[in-house]
Amino acid sequence: MQFAHAPLLNRSLSLNARLRRFIFTLDNTLRQRGLWAAGVFLLRALLHRGPILLRQVRAARQTAQIVTAFEHARVTSDSGALHLGVAVSGGLGDMLVIARFLRDFSNGAGDVRIDVFSSNPALATWAFKGLRGFSNAYHDLLFDNLLPQFDVALRACQFVVVYKEHVKWSRLREQPALVESLDQMLRFRREIDVFINHHPFLDNHLARVATFNDASRRNFLHVMSGIAYGGDAFPLHASDAAIERCGLGGRRYITVHNGFDTGFLISGKRATKCYPHFGAVVARLKEELPDVLFVQIGAKTSENIDACDINLVNKTSLPEAAGLIAGAELHIDNEGGLVHVASCLGRRAAVVFGPTPADFFGYEHNINIAPPVCGNCWWMKTTWMDICPKGYAAPKCMTEQDPLGVAERILTALGATSPVPAIAAFEAAVD
Repeated sequence: MQFAHAPLLNRSLSLNARLRRFIFTLDNTLRQRGLWAAGVFLLRALLHRGPILLRQVRAARQTAQIVTAFEHARVTSDSGALHLGVAVSGGLGDMLVIARFLRDFSNGAGDVRIDVFSSNPALATWAFKGLRGFSNAYHDLLFDNLLPQFDVALRACQFVVVYKEHVKWSRLREQPALVESLDQMLRFRREIDVFINHHPFLDNHLARVATFNDASRRNFLHVMSGIAYGGDAFPLHASDAAIERCGLGGRRYITVHNGFDTGFLISGKRATKCYPHFGAVVARLKEELPDVLFVQIGAKTSENIDACDINLVNKTSLPEAAGLIAGAELHIDNEGGLVHVASCLGRRAAVVFGPTPADFFGYEHNINIAPPVCGNCWWMKTTWMDICPKGYAAPKCMTEQDPLGVAERILTALGATSPVPAIAAFEAAVD
């Protein structure tokens, strides 16, 4: 694999940079899966990314207006609040991890104003709204032009880095803890600079660095910054509208999700990290838990699970999905954003892992189910989410995960002790 990327902090989130990455992935799809798959990938990119790109271009034209507003706010503000600008990347789960990091990073810093920059400002607004000092979310194309406006500017994704040359150190004289955290970020960066400069292609190796430091996705940014982790709980806007609409108030239910981030483009129907046997898992669970309803939630990337009692795929808003998870006895999922939502809301999840490493992404309180074979191939290739990196027609880490074994793990964790019969039919079916 070749990397044609400049160091992260020296390149803008420009349209050209995104176009180069898109062409790189399209070329890999063409070589690995052929013209048809590449054509599907291209069409989906045009349909999905086109409107987003147009919105970002329009937002970029507002740069001068926003700069003026920032400058006016600094001059007229009497609060003396520290102004933090944070560029974030990734999906919903990444945003929630970063939100908890910013919560702890700014804790004790007095008055703060935090502006977030993302390719999806609407999603970022929902994810960061519960953060003390959160002001607004903007398109990330604006970030580089606004760097001089911030007292502290950060970029956060699988790691966190500080724009040292833009820090207004004079504004931090009364913030020794904040200064120490920034200094720790700068020191830690020297140890992982190669991963930063080639993000996301070396993220799997970076995860090994994190686990070597006794950290995981939930607190690695804290380790990098030398700050204490304040816990998984984080306030999210959750709505009970779907619970009321479906008559779930006072009922026992479990939520199930088998989709993936709608912003992650693939040429096929199912991402490699999506478990295909949740129908059999739910059917077995219903045998032992007859008084529990199973509610499927998710967006357009989800596949219908007939065994579920209620199908709400594409029928809820994100706040409604969060409300459903908040009231559930358990959330069942692949590794993904809604697992992080569950952790923020204090709900346990049963998570079937495949390409993404369980020791890095797993929460200690969850039922983390590791793959029976292979697995942990996250970012081994740029098309890891689309095509099994080992070349199997379907990823064995997911297809060979016995649903009866998954159900048994869940039943045991829930205290339902009836044994799941040892049936060899599944193993025979996947041979």
